[in-house]
Amino acid sequence: MKLSWAIFALSAVVCTTACMVLFGQHALWTKQSGDEEEQRLKYETFEATFQENMFIKNTVQNQLDQQRKFLKEMEGERGKANLEQKQKAAELDDCKANKKVKEQESEDTETEVASVKDNLTKMRAAWAERIATLKRDHMQPSPICAFIKKDTLGAKLCGPAAAA
Repeated sequence: MKLSWAIFALSAVVCTTACMVLFGQHALWTKQSGDEEEQRLKYETFEATFQENMFIKNTVQNQLDQQRKFLKEMEGERGKANLEQKQKAAELDDCKANKKVKEQESEDTETEVASVKDNLTKMRAAWAERIATLKRDHMQPSPICAFIKKDTLGAKLCGPAAAA
């Protein structure tokens, strides 16, 4: 009987050990399943975050590329604008120089016109005086008329005073 008790005790110990191992395996499997689920959720969260970050990175990269392209275009436009500004400044300088030349020519012309007007006024005065002198001289009988015969031709040329 001692042997049967020993076998029974050994069987009980083996069964208890087997149960403990099974419960331990079940607990370990449950823990591993929970860990796997937790790892899967972490992976899915990481994957979603990674995908979102990649989308944001691509969006920002596209915007950066567009900004760089726009910046290059603006630099080209700035170069054109600077060139146009330099051309306009040169044209403005030319116009200012031409304006000064034209103003000087205008002043010279105005001076010449004033000189011509003064000269014309002086000439008119001289001619008016000369005409007045000639009219006065024409109205007076000529001193030569005293020496002309007093006939009809002499009266015609020297006036009636010479005929008398």
